[in-house]
Amino acid sequence: MIGALDENEYLTHLGKFLAILPVDPKLGKMLIMGAIFRCFDPVLTIVAGLSVRDPFLLPQDKKDLAGTAKSRFSAKDYSDHMALVRAYEGWKDAEREGSAYEYCWRNFLSAQTLQAIHSLRKQFIFILKDAGLLDADTAANNKLSYNQSLVRAVICSGLYPGIASVVHRETSMSFKTMDDGQVLLYANSVNARYQTIPYPWLVFGEKVKVNTVFIRDSTGVSDSIVILFGSTLDCGDTAGHLKMLGGYIEFFMDPTLADCYIKLKEELEMLLQKKLQDPEVDIHKEGKYLMLAVQELVSGDQCEGRFVFGRENKRPKDSKDTDRFTRDGTNPKSLLQTLMMRAGHSPPKYKTKHLKTNEFRALVEFKGMQFVGKPKRNKALAEKDAAIEALAWLTQTSEKNHDEDDKSPPDVTDNMLKLLGKRRRSKRR
Repeated sequence: MIGALDENEYLTHLGKFLAILPVDPKLGKMLIMGAIFRCFDPVLTIVAGLSVRDPFLLPQDKKDLAGTAKSRFSAKDYSDHMALVRAYEGWKDAEREGSAYEYCWRNFLSAQTLQAIHSLRKQFIFILKDAGLLDADTAANNKLSYNQSLVRAVICSGLYPGIASVVHRETSMSFKTMDDGQVLLYANSVNARYQTIPYPWLVFGEKVKVNTVFIRDSTGVSDSIVILFGSTLDCGDTAGHLKMLGGYIEFFMDPTLADCYIKLKEELEMLLQKKLQDPEVDIHKEGKYLMLAVQELVSGDQCEGRFVFGRENKRPKDSKDTDRFTRDGTNPKSLLQTLMMRAGHSPPKYKTKHLKTNEFRALVEFKGMQFVGKPKRNKALAEKDAAIEALAWLTQTSEKNHDEDDKSPPDVTDNMLKLLGKRRRSKRR
């Protein structure tokens, strides 16, 4: 899945480099990508930090103080990995000033672990220089280290498929993974301290199961980062529909934009393979405009999750198959709310009417549009059904929206784009 082996289980060009690195293959890939994309130093610290125990201490009697100390390193960038980079850099500065012990004590950091990270960094630098992936000039290896979006993309390339979706609910948010469903954030994560996270996805490297599943260090990433730096990208059943991880992750967009992403990802993969095959190749010169386009995309994505709709939502042949929106146990109301919030709109409003048949019928309203569900035995089910009607309209999956005699693929994003278009026009006004 990470590209270390081919279909016959022989080492690929990437796999040959990974074989010489004394580190988990996924972290090794992150390190190599950091070197290739010239944002090496922060990625080097992250990989070294994830290869040893967590330098952030969490004493049982001072959990809140320790959490507050760690959050000071986050700078509201929704990333435990970037917090680790800042903590390490602060320790190096303190060490030069002769106040390393006080720095560690004040920030609940393990000096021994930070020293281990420092040693591992030296080891990795030596190996990658010997392999020809690093320039002798340190500045050249870090030309793009300032670009935090690119660093996030490299983190994603290494940690994928460790990915969780951020689902915004009416008064809270939750996180879901493909294998475990709903998961929680580890108490010491900087992301656990936020009420909302403005990223549609979190990438993570480790899960821990106690009574429930917790994800440890995580970093928020945008749609563009997942599309370009995740693994295989497949076309869906309709124009503008892209999917990953067998359909668990889905994106809906204008068909021409989808084609652009597919071609860009193919070109990027070819360029990376060329570099891995011959480390002497300077892809920042040979593929100058491609690399600039990738940087522009990952930096310019406003992390609204506007292409994301749901997970495991294959278009049903039978329109009665309403579990399309509830297959993984997700409340369709939550899915609708997440879509609206990510598109920058107010949450949908529900009105429920008690019918003479002793059933309930709900109406959901947003952006001046109303959708009515079927009669149900209670209010909760009625509101869910109204949400399903709205979701079906947004994704053009109901029979009303698709004539079986019409063999042209429906534009599943047409209504979503109208929704987003209203927002963009209002912002310009």
